[in-house]
Amino acid sequence: MRSRRSPDLGSAFTFGGRIPSGLGLLLVLILVATVGSWVTRDQTWAALVPGLVLRGQVWRLVSWAFVQNDPLTLLFGGFMLYSIGQQLAFTWSERRLVGTFLGLAAGATAVTVVAALLWFPADRPHLGMWPVVNALLLMWAMLYPDRQVSIWGVLPLTGKTLALLVVFGTVLYGLAGGGLPGLGAFVPHFAALGLGFALSRGGRLPTRRWKLQAREWWAEREFRRRSKHLKVIRKNGKDEPPRWMN
Repeated sequence: MRSRRSPDLGSAFTFGGRIPSGLGLLLVLILVATVGSWVTRDQTWAALVPGLVLRGQVWRLVSWAFVQNDPLTLLFGGFMLYSIGQQLAFTWSERRLVGTFLGLAAGATAVTVVAALLWFPADRPHLGMWPVVNALLLMWAMLYPDRQVSIWGVLPLTGKTLALLVVFGTVLYGLAGGGLPGLGAFVPHFAALGLGFALSRGGRLPTRRWKLQAREWWAEREFRRRSKHLKVIRKNGKDEPPRWMN
């Protein structure tokens, strides 16, 4: 009698083979993190806050992309990720899709942190997946510039036109939100779009170098924190060489 094999964890995220497991994992994490934050009424832990990232709260590098602040972002952003994610996973691979999603979020955070140090309007909290989803949409459009898509089943566009619409639409949203200072709230969007454009042109995210730099930074931070508790104690409080007796 042959034993029945239980399905592995990865296949559970394909939802019966309907979508790639990597994409399914991203969608499940987004849904669980978002609904959980609504139930607990606490989203502050996940937001992209440049000052808190500099203080060592490294989970904020990517957490902000998984927690959505309203149902429309969850539904429409999730649907957009579902639509383009399947084609990107097929063209790239599931692992590359997940890695690109996380890399775009972390890279956009790094750029936003630097921008916040140089430009005050960029020092704003951010929450939501749209910067990463728009960057993936741009990358998809650059892969298929002549392929025609229909936005919400109403407006037919080519990939090239869609890419331009995403970029200029982001600029217009920023200006409408408060003129030039309003663009500060969209720094994560511009950063993610820039990274997506660079990757589509043949570049690669230096994830290995970032990982090594993060480890070095953390080790140096821990060393400084622990060294504060160390103190040289000398006999009688005097800085004199020890005396030896024969």
